[in-house]
Amino acid sequence: MLRVTTLKIGECRAPGWGAGMGGLAAIRFPALATLIETDDATILVDTGYGPAFFTATDGFPARIYRWLTPVTLPEGETLLRQLPRMPDLVMLTHMHGDHVSGLMDLPADMPVIASGKAIAHLCGLTDHAAIAAACPPLLRDGVLARKPSPIETRAHVATGLPGFPAGHDLLGDGRLLAVELPGHGVGQTGLWIPEIARFLIADAAYGRAALRSGRMPPGPVLARLGDAHAYRRTFAALRNLMRSRPDITFDPSHCHETMP
Repeated sequence: MLRVTTLKIGECRAPGWGAGMGGLAAIRFPALATLIETDDATILVDTGYGPAFFTATDGFPARIYRWLTPVTLPEGETLLRQLPRMPDLVMLTHMHGDHVSGLMDLPADMPVIASGKAIAHLCGLTDHAAIAAACPPLLRDGVLARKPSPIETRAHVATGLPGFPAGHDLLGDGRLLAVELPGHGVGQTGLWIPEIARFLIADAAYGRAALRSGRMPPGPVLARLGDAHAYRRTFAALRNLMRSRPDITFDPSHCHETMP
């Protein structure tokens, strides 16, 4: 058995131009998490927003984050209201607040993994730098308190994907392969699920439509959120993969086509 369920854990609003979608009008961006159930394990990829986000951005200067991307989290969309069961493992694709805030709703002893680069970067952030890196101090401390393990300790395997040849085997059975997707944030990692040809690509694109059309966020936005050159290389590789493997379903973390 392998069951994949997409969960919408709140949403934010931001100008479309900042995501490469054009226009000055604010667009709603769902914060998506993915629950993967196998016969032996349940894995949650990202955790969306949570009450901890509002606590972490309540005071100044962290509140600027909330002003720039106003967040809505209805009670029915909280993580705990939607999980059919507690996961055995949480994988964080990267450390931005819209991907880690819901983690604080889960048990403190929940095993968590993320890329070693993302963990090391988070450990080194001052309070001011943490706000600039979209993971305000209370969220930074909350994630680090869970003592996340580096994905790189999992077996290094071939993926069979053009442009993304190697990954790390999360379960040791070849079913879930963590793949580096550099550019957005630090240490961003996606998840390739070979048996159903599904690729969770986090924020390497803001939507499937962006991949189809080749529209990326503007350079200053890419630079503020990570490494603009690396983002462009990853985006181009995903576009090439989309063309060469039309059987693959791509799941960006803020895509309306992905949203349940």
